[in-house]
Amino acid sequence: MHQEILKQLKNENATPAYIFDIMRLQKRVSYIVKELETDSRIELCYAMKANPFLIKSLDSLVDGFEVCSPGELSICKKENIAMEKIVLSGINKDMDDVKRAMIWGVGMYTIESKQQLLMIQECAFSLGIVVKVLVRLTSGNQFGVDKNEIKEILRRREAFPNIEIKGIQYYSGTQKKGGKIVKEIEELLIFCEELEQESQIKIEKLEYGPGFGVEYFGNGGQETWQLEECKKAFKKVTEKRQLTLEMGRFLAADCGSYITEIVDTKCNDNQKYCIVDGGINHVNYYGQVMGVRIPPIYYYRKEAEEFIEVNIQKEEKSKFGLCICGSLCTAADVLVRNIPLTDANPGDMFVFEKIGAYSVTEGIYLFLSRKLPRVYLLENDGLSLVREAYETYKFNC
Repeated sequence: MHQEILKQLKNENATPAYIFDIMRLQKRVSYIVKELETDSRIELCYAMKANPFLIKSLDSLVDGFEVCSPGELSICKKENIAMEKIVLSGINKDMDDVKRAMIWGVGMYTIESKQQLLMIQECAFSLGIVVKVLVRLTSGNQFGVDKNEIKEILRRREAFPNIEIKGIQYYSGTQKKGGKIVKEIEELLIFCEELEQESQIKIEKLEYGPGFGVEYFGNGGQETWQLEECKKAFKKVTEKRQLTLEMGRFLAADCGSYITEIVDTKCNDNQKYCIVDGGINHVNYYGQVMGVRIPPIYYYRKEAEEFIEVNIQKEEKSKFGLCICGSLCTAADVLVRNIPLTDANPGDMFVFEKIGAYSVTEGIYLFLSRKLPRVYLLENDGLSLVREAYETYKFNC
């Protein structure tokens, strides 16, 4: 399938580009849902910061969307996402944006500070409505509030008549091991029980970001093992309350590819280099010192009008392998430091896989005023362009 797509991109002069495979995304979500379907009290919430281009395709597959900014909320509105499916999160909430969300009918809000509590109450009161909220428990950083503050909020609940506290939200990071997830669940269960006993308020919902690890540089077997290990812990939660699993990377990573073309080659002091039309401004694998480790990557050599895949694994490894560098004017722009290829030529292509989460929004896009890559969705009827390449110099002048 890569060959035909590469020919199309070449004919359209369309690299660098992201391609998000919707069928692969759907299979990923179906696998997760199947693993959890024995428990009807588990919901799936997509953290759209991982990749906003996927929300329309996920709308019928997930129970909700976590939105962390006014811009993300506007994207949901534009894509006709039902507002009642949205959890409006975020450490910086503006009163105008919160009121707009309430007018639009957003279903749930998170509280991350005393100020947010007062602001949400004031907005809801001004509109004459009651809104549902989750209080975010901090994991020891700037997000959320600590346990004592949550207890104080529950003690003073009568002072906030336009707020209905439904439960707790908790997220401590990504790429976590199964043992850490199980331990966090156990600690959250104890805290929920403690809150219920002290406040006499039912903690109906726990929204939890497990941060399942995605194996970018290994065989991927860890992913299934983690989910299996955590299912027993999830079951303990749902015996008494609703569990919402908030996921971004774990849902989206596998569906994305990034295609970049070689534009130049050279050899400096015995080291072979190829320059591609993309770079580290577009590719960002979690936990990678760029260039040190080899991510999932395919190499296609252009021969006449065809692209022929070269099996990188069978290439002879050398002290002076090929160094893949991007187009940025910085020595840091190294995608892979030493890939076992004996030669490469302008016009050849690299396809980086597992690029579906974060790279499309997390890159240093404005650096050196390079174009934003095109974005395509791959569906049954082929590629569909959803964002044209965009000149960033317009933002920098």
